[in-house]
Amino acid sequence: MQQNKQEHQERGYLPETTEQREQEGETPSTAVSEQGEQQLLAEQQKAEEYLDLLRRMQADFVNYRRRMSQEQAEARVAAQSALLNQLLPVLDDLGRALGATPPDLMKHPWVQGLFLVARRLTTLLEQLGVQQIGTPGEQFDPRRHEALTLESNTDVPAGTIVQVARPGYVLGERVIRPAQVIVAGSPTPVSGPFAQQEDSE
Repeated sequence: MQQNKQEHQERGYLPETTEQREQEGETPSTAVSEQGEQQLLAEQQKAEEYLDLLRRMQADFVNYRRRMSQEQAEARVAAQSALLNQLLPVLDDLGRALGATPPDLMKHPWVQGLFLVARRLTTLLEQLGVQQIGTPGEQFDPRRHEALTLESNTDVPAGTIVQVARPGYVLGERVIRPAQVIVAGSPTPVSGPFAQQEDSE
């Protein structure tokens, strides 16, 4: 019987036994576990890729929402600025009219009504976040003020606003209209060929 078995094995009729596979160093469980590990690694890699993709999509969405809210805020400020640019000249005219009112007419009800309208309009602008800029005694700032002329004035330091020709306005940090001002300072001396001609005369 043993001899028969050996002959069959030699001729390839009988499959290898478990013992023979174990002797050759390969067990069925080892082969299955290696396949399982490879599949598990492949699935883990896929899961990591999907997780990475999800994280990127989430970050993109957060950036998109931030960008959209920023664009909406900028569009709102731009629309408000455009409206205010058309409204401010009316407020200037009203201020000039009230400033030119003769003292004997100041007590008239219609003049008081105009002052009330001006006050309400100013209050409304303040509630919207609009602030008036440019006051005498303030330091000149080229981002917020527009210098019309320099005035020689020894009473105040150079660069101080002496007079406001037209008030300016800001909405938050955004300058809607710079204030037109007259600034204290000495006029710049003439230099170049003209100065030499004057000296030679």
